[in-house]
Amino acid sequence: MYDDIHITPSPDQAVGNHLGEKRASSASGTSRLGLWETEMKHRLFFAVLLAVTACLPATAQANTPETRFVEGDDVRYAYRAHGTETGTPLVLSQRFRGTMDDWDPAFLDALAETRPVVVFDGAGVSSSTGEVPTSIAGMADDMAAFVGALGHVEVDVLGWSMGGFVVQELAMRHPELVDRLILVGTGPAGSAETPAPEEGVFEVATRPTYGAEEREHLFFADAPSSLAPAEASMARIDAERDPNAEPPTTPEVMQVQGAAIGAWLGGGDGAFERLAAIETPTLIVAGDRDPFFPVLGAFLLNREIPDTRLAVYPMAGHAPHHQWPEHVAQIIDDFLADTTPSVADE
Repeated sequence: MYDDIHITPSPDQAVGNHLGEKRASSASGTSRLGLWETEMKHRLFFAVLLAVTACLPATAQANTPETRFVEGDDVRYAYRAHGTETGTPLVLSQRFRGTMDDWDPAFLDALAETRPVVVFDGAGVSSSTGEVPTSIAGMADDMAAFVGALGHVEVDVLGWSMGGFVVQELAMRHPELVDRLILVGTGPAGSAETPAPEEGVFEVATRPTYGAEEREHLFFADAPSSLAPAEASMARIDAERDPNAEPPTTPEVMQVQGAAIGAWLGGGDGAFERLAAIETPTLIVAGDRDPFFPVLGAFLLNREIPDTRLAVYPMAGHAPHHQWPEHVAQIIDDFLADTTPSVADE
């Protein structure tokens, strides 16, 4: 099925600490094109050149687990547990205005074949009680509180879009909690190098409701080859919503989240400068046509975080894990199973 996928260089060639080499390139004032070329050569665990016609839309259909609740200090968190009961849990952090219902069930199914997978609503979102934190750092602390309420002392984490901001901060503020870090369809905090989103994308993202047109525009590439995967993903998600639909995100929650995102992208948290402190092995998954976070941002994350692997999907947008759920899940599974010592251990 994936015979037309080429991985360059091989994982064993890519593993190692090129931190000094990357820092030297940055210090010499490398242009954006030069940065792109350099990052294509260094630190790529997966440079995925995907022939989209070789991959068929996923047909798996999850049976949505029941919604459970766990009590934190001041929050009653809603969550769902997929997969096995043994192994290191993989905890997922959702995008702007997203709820547990907004993950593609085929992606969750594929992830859950080999490990426990947990999705949840943060404080103040949908079925969880409490107040939405007003900063990305506060959302990271809230996620740490949720993980602690479940009784876990170490987890793997995956963040999509805004959730990617949250898990970056989680790895910086609570490093003891995070064993592996996965960043999907996201970017770094604001800096002089951070690329700007596509014009008009946030206007679409903040519309009161999302129809098929908005979802295709926001999450999938504007290309004929993306149409069938987009329709299949949306159909899977919509089929799981009824009759167990979660309460939608309210305008008040969206306003707080939007302000937190604005502050993060404005660089006010200084998070970009702190990326080098992340010692956690990190996988970055990006689409090369992401309107929110142009792919250069993924290369910046790859450069700044010391121990990284990078997978870039051609002809994919903001949700490569929904466009190719089974393949992205396999890359994640390979990453989590990799026992190569991290940079921090060398």
